[in-house]
Amino acid sequence: MYEILCLGALLFICRKLNQAGISKLILKIFMLTAFLWLTFAFFAGFDLRAAEYDFFPLHFNEMMKAVNMTLIIISLYGFMSFFAVDMLTKFKGFTKLKALCALALMITVTIYSMYEAYNVQRRDITIPTTKLPEGVDKIRVVFLVDVHLGGLYTLNHFERVMKIVDEASPDIILLGGDIIDGDMSYQKTQLEMLRAAAKKARYGAFAVNGNHEHYLILDEDVEGIIREYGYDLLIDERRETAGITIIGMEDVKYGWLKIFERPEDKNRFVLVLKHRPGIPVDAEGRFDLQLSGHTHGGQFWPLGYFKNMALNSRQGLTRREGGYVYVSNGVGYNSAMMRLFVPPEVTVIDIVREK
Repeated sequence: MYEILCLGALLFICRKLNQAGISKLILKIFMLTAFLWLTFAFFAGFDLRAAEYDFFPLHFNEMMKAVNMTLIIISLYGFMSFFAVDMLTKFKGFTKLKALCALALMITVTIYSMYEAYNVQRRDITIPTTKLPEGVDKIRVVFLVDVHLGGLYTLNHFERVMKIVDEASPDIILLGGDIIDGDMSYQKTQLEMLRAAAKKARYGAFAVNGNHEHYLILDEDVEGIIREYGYDLLIDERRETAGITIIGMEDVKYGWLKIFERPEDKNRFVLVLKHRPGIPVDAEGRFDLQLSGHTHGGQFWPLGYFKNMALNSRQGLTRREGGYVYVSNGVGYNSAMMRLFVPPEVTVIDIVREK
């Protein structure tokens, strides 16, 4: 499907260049390049994991997927740039000057989106409650989701992420799934940084699986890695810590258990950790805060609007079913190493006693 969109975008650009009077030779070179581009993108998009042990290391497969999506996204940026210039000039013909402006806009948006993918932000939110135990006025939680540690995730990027985590001095660290998404033999330093952060969290570090933990075919035990590096992996389980209840749910694709029907929860702060943002059917009215990710905020504007409609969710903090739901933009990126107007974030949540 993406390749078809890409083809349509390239044909539109070619038509506009033709209207601008670009020479036939340049147009032929452009179309030949576009054909080779699409052919490469098509084959690069195949999932090579099934054959990886015979032919390809896993990080090569990740690189091919990244190249595929990057080529497609740049093509779509090109379409939007040429269309925007055409629209701003009221569709009154297309000149070489307009073509240059459109190309300049496409290049600018592409460079900015690559920069934004690495520009990790700290997002602070406050959740008031009357359910904190006596003597506790605030519990600070740091939430990381959609890190996608793998062959393409750079150490420099992750160092910035973990610097934000360290400066926040969390009481609890929560990993919301899609943490591991590649060959972890290339990520030992990153895993040690996660271990160090878990040791500093005085009330514990917890994690749930996302869909990408289930996609991986590795010699390594993904769930074992998460536990080995200091995180209590919750698979439809609950834990009590710091006077609050944390319920960790397996990714929705793989079902859940009815673990919300506990009378003692009426007087306790209940935090649900769930990768995808949908509210479990048995959780309505039985939680105070749900933390989710999965959508990446759409990763590329305006895709976020369509993703949120498909998942019946909204990005950021909303009040639903008697509790708060926070859907994070996530820390990393999926396939293309680009973001547009949805910067990666580390979420710092202060659960505070309501005055």
